[in-house]
Amino acid sequence: MEFRRIVNLDMREMDEVALEKSWEWLNDPEIKRLTITPDFSKDEQKKWFESIKNRKDYWITVGWHNGEPIVIGGLKNIGEKDAEIFGYIGNKEYWGKGVAVDVMNMIHEYARSLGLESIYSKMLKENRNSIRLHNRFGYKYEKDIEGERIMMRLAL
Repeated sequence: MEFRRIVNLDMREMDEVALEKSWEWLNDPEIKRLTITPDFSKDEQKKWFESIKNRKDYWITVGWHNGEPIVIGGLKNIGEKDAEIFGYIGNKEYWGKGVAVDVMNMIHEYARSLGLESIYSKMLKENRNSIRLHNRFGYKYEKDIEGERIMMRLAL
């Protein structure tokens, strides 16, 4: 997908700096609600971070700009045929600046490199920006989940 790039991202692996930022972001009430993030402790987050280094069902990347992490995205529940895409722009200063499009392109490219047939996303029905972004990439509504969420899927 082509778009006018506003922010050039430096994509890197998750590290301790990004982990600390993600703690901040996922405890911001608005981001926590939009990402449907459950409560978790710093110890639980650290254990999760250590676990992803050896997991084949999880891939995460971090977008940096001006020396700071601003966005996190990746795939989880990676199986033989599909995976769940996830992501969030933690630094709200970058909301609406094309960052999500850039990260989605990278994640889609990685999913194709794995030979996946599709990827799916779960989001709040009220998260109009996320729904619009997914529609822009060709995701199709698949089903309602637990009343307040929906699942959309992209055939690769």
